[in-house]
Formats: sequence, structure tokens, C-alpha cells
Amino acid sequence: MANDNEILKRIKDKVGLDMSKSVDFDILAQAIKDKTNEGLGVNTLKRLFGYKTDKIVPRMSTMDIIAQYLGCPNYESLIKELGDDADISLFTPVDSIDPQDLEKGSQIRLAYDPNRVFFLTYLGDFKFIVNEAEGSKNIQKGDILIISQLVVGHRFVASHVERDGQDLGGYESAKYKGLKSVELVNP
Repeated sequence: MANDNEILKRIKDKVGLDMSKSVDFDILAQAIKDKTNEGLGVNTLKRLFGYKTDKIVPRMSTMDIIAQYLGCPNYESLIKELGDDADISLFTPVDSIDPQDLEKGSQIRLAYDPNRVFFLTYLGDFKFIVNEAEGSKNIQKGDILIISQLVVGHRFVASHVERDGQDLGGYESAKYKGLKSVELVNP
């Protein structure tokens, strides 16, 4: 790969392979397991490198294992070590929930600073009901929110908030640091 990013280059250098053959990924998977005591699947590694498939946006847990393999305690410390000038564009994990992928009744938890935590249940058609709202003065239990996306690091936006049958308008928060976490509580 002519335009590998810095993390891919470091992985190749460490394992001593150019990651151009299927067997290279078997070797890398074993090397990662030997070094970290945690495994990554061969197919995950192939997708990470774009080997005969589209590259993926990896999960944070995957990137933490990669960072440990490269000698850092976690992905965040690896990014700091690489510095601002490093090309890591392919390795920007995105934790997100797309409401279109949820089933009715799915429950999610989202959090952002300062100390805001919401537990929501998906009602369908991008509508969520608030089960719990910790630390919020504006969003309350029982509010219905219309949300089109939930992405860690991005603002929390509800295009409409309904309370007791009344449309309160849109709601925006987590403007500066974005959402800290978004997770499915009952997958």
C-alpha cells in the first residue's frame, strides 16, 4: 500500500511483513495474541488493511489491542505518541448508533460532560423516550426526542423535543467536546 498511514506502517514494521498475502494476516493475528494475550480475528485484520475488501472503521477495543501490540497501553496514548503530524486518518474509530439500525424497544445510554447521562428507549421513526436524565436541567424523564444520529465526539442534537404533547423545539448540547459515550444497553 503506497499510502499507508503511520499505524499501518508500524504494524508492518513490527511483524516484519508487507501484509500482501493471506498468510501474513494469520501470522499477524498470532503475533498480536502472543504480545497482548488478546486476539483479533484474521478477517478483522484484513479489513483493517483493506486486503481484498473495503477498509473498516474499527472499534475502539480493536484499536486498543493494536496499540498494545505496538507497545502503548491504549489507542489514546498511541495517538499522543504519534503526534499531530502523523497520518492516522484511516484509524479514527467512531462509536455511533444509527437509529435506522435499531429495533423498537432498544435501549441506549449516552453521556457527555459535565455529568450528563441519558437512558433512552427507541420507539421507531427516529423517536426516543427518555427513561432517565441525570444531570440535565432541560431534558426530562418522559420527553420524546427525535434523533437522527448519535456519534461519540459529535454534538447531541434532537431536532424536536416533545413534553406532555407539546413540541418544545430542537435541543442541542455537548457542543464543545461532543458525546463522551453512546452504547446499546440491551443489544
